[in-house]
Amino acid sequence: MVAPEDELIFVEISQLDFMLIERVKALRIASKMTQLQLTQKMKLADGFISKVETFTERAKYSIRHINLLASALNCTIQDILPLEQPKYDMVIVTLRRTNKINKDGSLSQKKTTEVIKIEPKEKS
Repeated sequence: MVAPEDELIFVEISQLDFMLIERVKALRIASKMTQLQLTQKMKLADGFISKVETFTERAKYSIRHINLLASALNCTIQDILPLEQPKYDMVIVTLRRTNKINKDGSLSQKKTTEVIKIEPKEKS
């Protein structure tokens, strides 16, 4: 069996954006909805939610998306917003990207992304 190779990626993002993405992802999973199903319920381009949730793409939620998310997830706008106020404006998120393993033990081209660290961006 081939060992997956880890790749570390550092992403600069507003802490509020990060918290919003994580909150929506938790609500989506609790609703047993796939990324594609949520994207389609919002009537957006296929793959939009996937791009937002990977953090490596430039796609982010906008004010317009908040209402669409609330409707698609059958909740209120308040439910969509993060439960606590961000402590920082910008943060550096460290991601670990790992190739998935195929059933035959070979490395897949598909990758999983895992958040391993979040730290405040130092002001310059």
